[in-house]
Amino acid sequence: MNRIINISKLFVKNSFTKSISKKRNTFWQMIKSIIKLDYKPSWLLVITLLSAVAYLIAPFSLFDQQHILLRFADDVLLILFVLKVLSHETLRYSRFKARSRRVYP
Repeated sequence: MNRIINISKLFVKNSFTKSISKKRNTFWQMIKSIIKLDYKPSWLLVITLLSAVAYLIAPFSLFDQQHILLRFADDVLLILFVLKVLSHETLRYSRFKARSRRVYP
């Protein structure tokens, strides 16, 4: 009946948090490379980000504003789509970096 919680297990990074941390670091490296003009992002990312910013600033919404649950649903869906595109672009950037590190004889 002793229910002692092992506190050390609570603070150990699991594979999910390690994956998030690695993707976050890769994302920031990608941003730095884009600023330095070392890496050219895909047109899909550029168009998605520009349209997402324009939609979030625009005064209209896809769903009726009278419903409490649907008030921010379109914004949430848009943000999830942008995160999905950013995830694919981060993977593309990591492949780009791996190719650029190869040494050919």
